[in-house]
Amino acid sequence: MKQANKIIFPKIEEVVLAFEKLDSLPDLRSYFKDLIIKIGLTEFQLSEVTDTEDFPGDNLSIGTLPDSYIRKYWRNGNYMFHDPVVRKAFTSNQPVRYSEYLVRTDNSKRVQEIYDFRKKQGIIDGYGFPLKGRLNRFAVINIIGDMSRFSKAEIIKLEMYGILLYRRAAELFPLKESLGFVESGVLTDRERECLTWVAKGKTNWDISQILMITERTVQYHVENAREKLGVDTRLQAVVVAARRLEIVL
Repeated sequence: MKQANKIIFPKIEEVVLAFEKLDSLPDLRSYFKDLIIKIGLTEFQLSEVTDTEDFPGDNLSIGTLPDSYIRKYWRNGNYMFHDPVVRKAFTSNQPVRYSEYLVRTDNSKRVQEIYDFRKKQGIIDGYGFPLKGRLNRFAVINIIGDMSRFSKAEIIKLEMYGILLYRRAAELFPLKESLGFVESGVLTDRERECLTWVAKGKTNWDISQILMITERTVQYHVENAREKLGVDTRLQAVVVAARRLEIVL
């Protein structure tokens, strides 16, 4: 009986060295495409979402899925926000397998619509690997193909390849200055403290008791933070401060 050809996974060190020699996103895409095809998989897509108004737009997005599919997936009923694979990736650091949801009988109409849309593109199995996105933005590497032949250790290797791809892609694709991140920050320590407690739903009186300062002083720090961040309300100040990593929710 003829033995099936064994799949050879490149060593992590080899992939690291290969990525370091690549100086453009098209070169990264070509290399990673060849890598997964040699392993026996079919497609991949790396996405980092820094601007939810338009995708891919100015977001980091490289892969082998057609642009027409990516745009329709994003704009057709905002599939990305309802996709259980994406939702799971938001809340977990574990790989999420497509086929686990494909065979479920409790899928909502919207979820089933998403999976039917995927199937038309030939996407039936694969994994979504959550990534630590820059500025705490959502990022994921999707690697598509028949995963039934792979061991757990081999799935972890795929995830490592995806992490390395993202790191090199991020080096070649700097974030827009308009995102507003400043290494040293723009808020004072006290302003960060006050906004952090605002984010937790505390009133000025609550915060004054926690920090042992007056309500007036709390209001002063919150208003200063709001003005520095260029927003009109306390809620907007919390959102912008969190995005800029001035505070951590």
